[in-house]
Amino acid sequence: MRRSICIATLILAPAFAQADTIVQNTQTPGFPGTFNFIGYNSSNVAFGQPVASQFLEFGGRFHPSSSNADLNFGNNTTVTATQVVGGNTVQVNVPYNNSIPDPNLFDVRIGYNSSLLGSWHLAVSNPNYTNTLQVNTAAIDATIGVPPFITGIAISGTSNATTTPTLSWNAPAYNPPGGYTQNTKIFVIDLDNNRQTIFRADLASNQTSYTIPGSANLLATGHYGVVIRDDFRVSSNATTGASSQSFFDFHPNAISQFNGPVQVPVSSVNSVGQTVYSFNIDVSHGQSVNLDPAAALGYIFSVGAGNPNFATVKLPDLGMSHPYGLYLWNGTSFEFAQNLLANTLFNFGSGGVSQFEILGIDPSLGLDPNNSTAFVTQVTFTGDGLFTGTMTAITAVPELSTWAMLILGFAGLGFVSYRRKAKVASMAA
Repeated sequence: MRRSICIATLILAPAFAQADTIVQNTQTPGFPGTFNFIGYNSSNVAFGQPVASQFLEFGGRFHPSSSNADLNFGNNTTVTATQVVGGNTVQVNVPYNNSIPDPNLFDVRIGYNSSLLGSWHLAVSNPNYTNTLQVNTAAIDATIGVPPFITGIAISGTSNATTTPTLSWNAPAYNPPGGYTQNTKIFVIDLDNNRQTIFRADLASNQTSYTIPGSANLLATGHYGVVIRDDFRVSSNATTGASSQSFFDFHPNAISQFNGPVQVPVSSVNSVGQTVYSFNIDVSHGQSVNLDPAAALGYIFSVGAGNPNFATVKLPDLGMSHPYGLYLWNGTSFEFAQNLLANTLFNFGSGGVSQFEILGIDPSLGLDPNNSTAFVTQVTFTGDGLFTGTMTAITAVPELSTWAMLILGFAGLGFVSYRRKAKVASMAA
């Protein structure tokens, strides 16, 4: 009996050890084995990024050399990045990124440090493979500059095709430095599922719209993020450069609330903790624009400096048994104007208004103040021009003693707005 067990063990033992080796990427077209670049983020609360930031991102794409799939390769592989700066060794662990469209990705993001723009040495090991792969990233050119951010994103589609929405945006003028090219990438993130990347598309630099295909498997009621990334990369490959990432989030069924595209804002947090939605779009006199913030109890609308005023507003039907409350700014505070029913056009009168407040959203609806596409509002403007205004989510009722603090907080953002019955919106992680 002992002899037969020993023989069986000898026969089975080789199956536990992989005979092939770890190699750099050959399975994701257009993506290099290693990368190292400077990144810039727009702000978006839903992604857990409350402020614009600059960072360094580096890593690589690695996989077994054989064609046999190893489903545990990523989780069992360790990637360590080191760089020697001024005689000191900086060491960073590069974790596995379980991205559906890019399963071989190992990457890490750290705060920007001008002394860490050099090459990183990557050591890639896995106890089930025969080698430790040793590779170096390219160094970053500190003078590369900042690729411009995408602005003015909108989502459109039909009520029976909400899971394949079309995204459109403004394409800025690109001027990459010598030796670099510009390209655009779209990433779709499932914000209901650990912010996992579920889809990626590589676009031409002059492309300004894209329809997310059915293969992305979007749910009409899901909450998704979109990253539109402008890359400056070296002409020969994508190993180094700079990226600017614009973040947006949406629910696919938001496009069925009103006819026409829905303008999607960037969200941030102001000095008193409220979620603020910021826009950058061209508007025309009388043109309906569907603005898409979310709020728990209400929200404040404000135009930006030099923008045309709001002319009309129409609010969505949430199935509430009571009307909304419309409040207008009287110079020192918001004052109740009238009740306003859903799907009812309200005209602000001659000259329009620069800001107004809506209250009365039923708390039982549970609208997420950090979801920028849960509540579509249609507005028109008194003239043509650029709309750079904001919407501020309201989630609680402040004490009277906090009014002065709120006024100062809004003034610090470049406009004086205040709400009568709102306080602080918590930032979502």
